[in-house]
Amino acid sequence: MEYSHVVETYQELESNQSTDKKSSVLAELFRESGPADLEVLGHLSMGRAFPAWKDLDMGIGSKLMVKAIARATGNTEEAVEDEWRETGDLGDVAADFVEGKKQATLQEKELDLASVQENLEKIAAMEGEGSEDKKIGRIAELVTFSSPEEAKYLVRTVLEDLRVGVGEGLVRDAIVKAFFAEMVDGNGFTRKLEDEDLRVAISENLENEVTDYGLWDSFEEENEVEFLDTEEIDLDDLWREEGYDLVVLEDNREWAEKLKESVQHAYDVSTDLGRVARTAEEKGIAGLEEMEMDIFRPVKVMLARKTESMEDGFDTVGDEDGLAALEYKYDGFRVQIHKKGEEVKVFSRRLEDVTEQFPDIVRTVKENVEAEECIIEGETVAYNPEDGSLVPFQKLSKRIKRKYDIQEMVERIPVTVYLFDAIQVEGEVLLDDPQKERWGRLKDIIGESEGLSLAHHLETSDMEEAQKFYQEALNQGQEGIMLKNMGARYKPGSRVGYMVKLKPVMETLDLVIVEADWGEGRRSDWLGSYKLACMEEDTGELKTVGKMATGFTDEQLQEMTDRLEPLIVKEEGRQVDLKPEVVVEAAYEEIQRSPKYESGYALRFPRLVRVRENMDPEDANELEKVEKLYESQQG
Repeated sequence: MEYSHVVETYQELESNQSTDKKSSVLAELFRESGPADLEVLGHLSMGRAFPAWKDLDMGIGSKLMVKAIARATGNTEEAVEDEWRETGDLGDVAADFVEGKKQATLQEKELDLASVQENLEKIAAMEGEGSEDKKIGRIAELVTFSSPEEAKYLVRTVLEDLRVGVGEGLVRDAIVKAFFAEMVDGNGFTRKLEDEDLRVAISENLENEVTDYGLWDSFEEENEVEFLDTEEIDLDDLWREEGYDLVVLEDNREWAEKLKESVQHAYDVSTDLGRVARTAEEKGIAGLEEMEMDIFRPVKVMLARKTESMEDGFDTVGDEDGLAALEYKYDGFRVQIHKKGEEVKVFSRRLEDVTEQFPDIVRTVKENVEAEECIIEGETVAYNPEDGSLVPFQKLSKRIKRKYDIQEMVERIPVTVYLFDAIQVEGEVLLDDPQKERWGRLKDIIGESEGLSLAHHLETSDMEEAQKFYQEALNQGQEGIMLKNMGARYKPGSRVGYMVKLKPVMETLDLVIVEADWGEGRRSDWLGSYKLACMEEDTGELKTVGKMATGFTDEQLQEMTDRLEPLIVKEEGRQVDLKPEVVVEAAYEEIQRSPKYESGYALRFPRLVRVRENMDPEDANELEKVEKLYESQQG
């Protein structure tokens, strides 16, 4: 596929505000794409250079992009920076400079989607001495052979700031529309009337409507058509067992939701929307349902909701006898460990490969996990080697990012992994098994040691016993406890109410830093005030909800500036717009209504609790949560 065609879709997406229209535009692009292009479009349509599971980083910030645009267009870096200050978008700058580029000898050649992706991968793979200049050269070459509009979106893609308003949910909906549109149209067929060899189920109540189509006779001859009393048929049977290629119902809402669930399941276990799109196109519903996780490809972890009290927690997850599983909520970071033979890999909640940073975990897993192959989950907690006391997460986080002097960090900040779930054992996927059985399988394969242990675990329906367990967790310096539904399946990437967390602190929010301001006076070299945003679930857009500006030490300001400065995508005066990447946990005094922020709400006196090293922007709290917290204040 020509890259120019993808760019035309980007332009249409950017010009539309309606999520329904956006998903239809994207669906049309998916339908027109071949299998290989679909795999690429799954992530590129969201402005990501690579699928979520690939541990690749472009390593390109705004300053290097300025150099690349200057090199490609024969302009000075100062000229590019001046234009950037005017427009606030390096993509627009690239388009403008390509339009009027000085190098008359440059010749354009047709860019295709495959070559764009290939170059992105080559850029990410460049490491070592001279790699920055090589990256700049490769980007400059791409821009050189681009049209103005292609250059605009290429630059935005490299910076992972596409600005077309497409998130995971919208891509999921586009996949449904692209490959299953005929299944969710309650008025009859929308397409495929000229297809052959389909097995078709139609509600008998629609027989007169669908047979009115002029092409009906030939369609019925070429396909196996059955008119069914769909009120007497379980939709799950149609969905999972009967294997129809086409289904037409009067009320498509339940069916549409099941289609979305099937696409979501496939994404949850593959963390690759491009692969999901290709499977949907090639193998249909059955292919999506059959998709399973691969060893050494991390899957999104199941998430917990917050509960306000022990009683509410038991009401949410307890079985009919009130029985629930309780575990310590450790002050650490979550890991997903994959093992096959003597090979072990450790992934963070953000799907980052942190194996090299934790050779001690690899060693203890090899020695103490009695399974040839498995995927298990736990919480990594750091402790002081001198007295065994727990080390706060903020100190442990230094190990997560460390790329050098690893052994020194292992000795200075040793860790223990407390395991609490198994989602694959000896090749058998356990996602659909109840929590109690998964816990049993985990216990069967774990030999406990100093560096590897089962989580502190209690199964009870007794409130007094549960409160004692909770207090013991707090006394040991942990954050609180988890309460789990013992009969629930494992649902990757979702907060489905199968488990809840109980902590004794005021409700905090996990929010994304989207803007910042340079300080004044002696703090003028630091980014010292940060605009925070929550996630709007339906659109995947970030909505501002307040500004965090006080209570920082000089050390904290320096650390935050080091994190945020490479993420600057626009600078105007002392204010900068940031690539939304850093997630923070914020406390506050109250939530107020406010037209000043895009969410419609404002946090009063927000303050930093900690940087959420293990979270992506998609993990930030949703606007719905902010609304509920606001409403709870009113009563």
